[in-house]
Amino acid sequence: MHLNVYISKSGYCSRRKAQLLIKEGRVTVNGMGINKPFYEVANNSKVCIDGKPINVKNTVYLIFNKPKGVTTTCCDKFADKKIIDFFPETLTGIFPVGRLDKDTSGLIILTNDGDLCYHVTHPKFQIEKEYKIILDKILAKKDAQKAISGVRDAEDLLKVKKITTIKEGPLQSSYLAVVSEGKKRHLRRLFNSLGYYVIDLKRVRIGGLALGDLKSSEHRFLDKEKIYHLLFANPKLK
Repeated sequence: MHLNVYISKSGYCSRRKAQLLIKEGRVTVNGMGINKPFYEVANNSKVCIDGKPINVKNTVYLIFNKPKGVTTTCCDKFADKKIIDFFPETLTGIFPVGRLDKDTSGLIILTNDGDLCYHVTHPKFQIEKEYKIILDKILAKKDAQKAISGVRDAEDLLKVKKITTIKEGPLQSSYLAVVSEGKKRHLRRLFNSLGYYVIDLKRVRIGGLALGDLKSSEHRFLDKEKIYHLLFANPKLK
């Protein structure tokens, strides 16, 4: 197993962060400093980060319907309510896969599987995320096309893969928007740039993994085979 994969499977951090730790010289294998992420680790090797041993452990997967007002972090002394506060202290080592901003609700995965985190969050894998978005007015066809083509905001090109109408009205209109990358406050910035105010934003799908009937603040455990199948095998599977 490659060293960066070993670290991610231990639940210590994601694969991308593991690569940084290795290159910074903070990782040893059997007492020897290793700075190559793809170094092959044997099953009986002793791997340490900053002198503390780590081990590959059983993986845990759960989905959570994050309420508004909750910060997607495990450690933030300034956050009023953190996502990790919703889970018992005995459930150690889990971390959120990606982020939802504080004012956005909906589906998020928590796990100790850094490899899954890498494949869901890295832009090169193009994993779809679908959101229900409520705007303060009807989205004009020309603006919907601009959202698909892309809108420049600061240094970022913000766009959606697809947008479909749920219900339209003079005071608020709801849509489903699909993205395959997630820059900071992506959809809010995109529609604000087009002249719309985002009243509400909720993530309802990641890959083929849907929020379904999971209520706000509730979570559900999934096994590895099921979550990998839903995320990566069939992006349309519900």
